[in-house]
Amino acid sequence: MRAAVILAFCIAVYIAVASNGPARAGAFLYPEGRGQIIVTTTFADARKAYDARGRLIETPSYGKFETRAYLEHGLTDWLTLVGEGSYMNFRGAASRFDHLNLLIDEAKAGMPLSLQPPAGPRYEGLGLGAFGARIRLFAFGDYIVSLEGSLRAASPAARRFLDMRDALQPDARLLVGRPFEFFGLPGFFDAQIGYRARGQNGDEIRADFSGGLRPLPCLLVLAQSFSAIAPRGGAAGVMAAQKFQLSAIFDATASLSLQLGAIAALGGVNSPAERGLVSALWWRY
Repeated sequence: MRAAVILAFCIAVYIAVASNGPARAGAFLYPEGRGQIIVTTTFADARKAYDARGRLIETPSYGKFETRAYLEHGLTDWLTLVGEGSYMNFRGAASRFDHLNLLIDEAKAGMPLSLQPPAGPRYEGLGLGAFGARIRLFAFGDYIVSLEGSLRAASPAARRFLDMRDALQPDARLLVGRPFEFFGLPGFFDAQIGYRARGQNGDEIRADFSGGLRPLPCLLVLAQSFSAIAPRGGAAGVMAAQKFQLSAIFDATASLSLQLGAIAALGGVNSPAERGLVSALWWRY
């Protein structure tokens, strides 16, 4: 119910809110030879998770740091190339069962018992890499309809901490966007419905919504909702995750913008209740 309320709020924002600012991503394409690079840094942690009934429960905590570089480049007026790469640092706490299992194994082997619990999961190194393209299908009125496909890749060590089960993971999505004015203020909305194969909990249906509004010529207020549903699920059953992000993007120059915001998982099923801070540098060329 909480996730549905947040999703409805985000839809209301984008319906109530010209993409000539730094939020031109999504269904919109870049002219030939033009594009943007977005470098995003996220600090996030989770001390609880949503169980099979969507209730918050205590789980082993974790913290992660991630830096992601995202590129959009207009190869032609109807075709935009997209790509990304990331670096991540993950630190998780061991569960109480990990220490118990260690003590049992040591007792069976006749070894001295460990007083300290074992270290939790750790990873530091390259994260996700992806490359793809977005093509404009058609436009009607102020609406732009596009199709995007990408191929995601990561090392075996990194995939344990990413939403990937295989070395290569396809992602395809249909995008609809529209710029317009709200009480004289320029804004835009973008909706994406997609399919991502072979996540940690099986194939996923993705639904991402973004809405932006410019209260000042140099300031964009951006609300975003990111949802994922794995109907078949994994060992834990069905998985659903919904994150909401609210941020402000300040145009320092005509080509450079700064972003600061917060992200939180406000609902889910068999997924972590993650929250964190997001900052980004946008450069358009």
